[in-house]
Amino acid sequence: MKVHEIPGQLELVFETPTLTLDQRAEISAYIVSGWQGMGECRSVADDSCFPEPGQATSAAVDRCGFCPVRRSCLASALANDEEFGVWGGTTEVQRDVIRTDIAAGVPIVDALDRSTLLPELLWRQAS
Repeated sequence: MKVHEIPGQLELVFETPTLTLDQRAEISAYIVSGWQGMGECRSVADDSCFPEPGQATSAAVDRCGFCPVRRSCLASALANDEEFGVWGGTTEVQRDVIRTDIAAGVPIVDALDRSTLLPELLWRQAS
């Protein structure tokens, strides 16, 4: 069981499922080769992508907003079970929720899109 402490809130205690090898392989298909060299964070000199427990993650998450390799970054974090830091604009808790969704049967592409596309791009305007 994981315990997540979020400042100003109760502790979150929940079990996060482990992704299967097939799920990890499918997630890996969304990783663009060489994505690390194209990220918005590649030239950041601070540790904002890996904040200490209790520190704000908003600076790192905001930096990821328009990153061209956000989906690859998130897919890499999920496929490699990255536990700490901000990856693809998601925190540890958010990635645990994505893992739970995938284990529950949500298609991987939908789980990645929900987390990496800007909300306004997910909705179409009625004509």
